[in-house]
Amino acid sequence: MSVEYRVQQGLAPAFSDDEASRRKTEPGRWLDAAGLRELEPSFSPDALGAMLLEHAHLTPSRFVRALGRAATKHGAEICEGTPAIGFEIHGDEATAVKTTKQTIAADWIVIAAGPWSREVATTAGVDVDVRPQRGQLAALDAGATILRRSVFWSGGYLVPKGDGTIIAGGTEEDSGFDERPTVDGITTLLALATKLVPTLNKATLLRVWAGLRPITASGEPVVARTSVSNVIVATGH
Repeated sequence: MSVEYRVQQGLAPAFSDDEASRRKTEPGRWLDAAGLRELEPSFSPDALGAMLLEHAHLTPSRFVRALGRAATKHGAEICEGTPAIGFEIHGDEATAVKTTKQTIAADWIVIAAGPWSREVATTAGVDVDVRPQRGQLAALDAGATILRRSVFWSGGYLVPKGDGTIIAGGTEEDSGFDERPTVDGITTLLALATKLVPTLNKATLLRVWAGLRPITASGEPVVARTSVSNVIVATGH
């Protein structure tokens, strides 16, 4: 199935002289204001320029479904709606995973539960330094506005999709495990969208949603064996 993987250019704009100076030290090709608007006529006239960079994206929900299908085809069994609630531990090894429906024997166990990895690992006596961070998103029907390249600015982004919609994202909030979108978060995204592309003030708001990222203290992923010798943690990506 198509995961809507697209390779295209991206833009990292600058709205001040200091920001422009920083951008020019980053990888990519610098476009002045005229060059920027030649490529993206709908872009804000307040931008002093932008760094042009290579970028690729896909549709996460489609990618997860495709990954599941491929894994099943190669012999994996996916047990949806079956949370892991603990482990059988003998000495320094785990011999099985306990779920709400069954106990599954295993030679090796990988805990890859995203922001919930700490909660799962704790049941094996392992501590993982990971916490949830909420990211909110909004899908816009751009109407007559045309944006061909993704835009990254001030911790947010706009990503044009093949069907003409534009995805605005993504907030970074310490909200615990609350993954509900908020008025404040979506307002922030819409303000970002209209600052970068002013004519998006006439866009139609199609959908809002939120997800939880797994964040570690160092900001780096954790992929490591644990104190339980055959249990690996993979999280924080």
